[in-house]
Amino acid sequence: MRFLFTAQPMFGHFHAMVPLAQALQDHGHEVAFATGKSFGRIVQHAGFQHFPCGFDFDGSGEILQELPEWEAIARKVPPGPIQHLNGFIEGLGPRMADDVLALVTTWQPAVIVRDPLEFGGYIAAEYSSVPHATVMWAFYITPKPVEGGKAVLELRQRYGLPADPSLDSLDGYLVLDFLPASWTFPHWPPLPVTHRFCAPPFDRSSDAGLPEWLTALPPQPTVYATLGTTFNQAPATFQAVADAFNGESLNLIMTLGRANDPAQFQPSAPNIKIARYIPQTLLLPHCAAIIFHGGYNSLLSALWYGLPMVIIPQGGGDQLITAQRCAEVGLGVLVEGTLPTAAAVRSAVKTILEQPEYRLRAQQSQQEIKALPPLSEAVKRLEILARTRVPQLNADS
Repeated sequence: MRFLFTAQPMFGHFHAMVPLAQALQDHGHEVAFATGKSFGRIVQHAGFQHFPCGFDFDGSGEILQELPEWEAIARKVPPGPIQHLNGFIEGLGPRMADDVLALVTTWQPAVIVRDPLEFGGYIAAEYSSVPHATVMWAFYITPKPVEGGKAVLELRQRYGLPADPSLDSLDGYLVLDFLPASWTFPHWPPLPVTHRFCAPPFDRSSDAGLPEWLTALPPQPTVYATLGTTFNQAPATFQAVADAFNGESLNLIMTLGRANDPAQFQPSAPNIKIARYIPQTLLLPHCAAIIFHGGYNSLLSALWYGLPMVIIPQGGGDQLITAQRCAEVGLGVLVEGTLPTAAAVRSAVKTILEQPEYRLRAQQSQQEIKALPPLSEAVKRLEILARTRVPQLNADS
């Protein structure tokens, strides 16, 4: 069977889908990614076929800022998550839909699998009567009860699709969730087509490895800090994190992102190391805790390795909500504000390291994730969807 993954040309969006795509390949299926032309080298490096579709972007920086019509879209609603959501729907959705509609005719996928902020694949699937699935992040991103719902309805109307006022069709077939049931938000119950599976984190979009200096760090706990691949244009936040470790009996390894120069920071102690990029899946087994921005892939990695967390949200629509949930369930500490002080970061790090319940809760979540059904079961579920073309209701529905 053929499975087409539609993803925004951004590292975080792509990385979240790779484990499932690899599992499909391992079971003999043909897999391809539809995403921006300049992101194709990343897709191909991971071993997948690439179709240039949608907005041409290479994954660096913030994609919405590159959209010619972004200012016009942004003026419609106040700044915040809904504004960003509208950008993905109105600005990026039609570009992907147009290209994927042509691709569906020639490549004929059995199922389209979309990232939760990619709406063109959904439109193309609905137009072509192809079943579709969504890879979920930290929580279900739904435009239904908010202003973004209107934008999706307008997108459907643009392509002559039948009216769907409640948007039941948006994720009406299958949602794949890679987080444990204990993570579920009480006020956002999972959709009846949601199924949970065990998916390891992925971040090997290059041949980068561990630095040689890792083994020479002082023999004390190591903390890793990252602001992800998109929201890392925050030098003041990075500096506050670095300053928090000056004079402490802790090591800090901080990655800035590929577009930032480590030379702009001047760590004053040998316990602080700064780099552009180190794969988390290689580094986190050497760490005692993680500081991050609340992005989904870093969250999954932290849970996978059972690490307590300090979360400093940087403005992404899911980041604050993720941080608040981490604090609620005892996985970590939320540092308020996008410009934290070194003292606030230092206090949060000491809290998660000195109070053992944070590590215990992270390890419990680690066990829950690894006890979920394997991705081979997700492959079976997608095969069933391809054959039956009917919604895949879970056992609780």
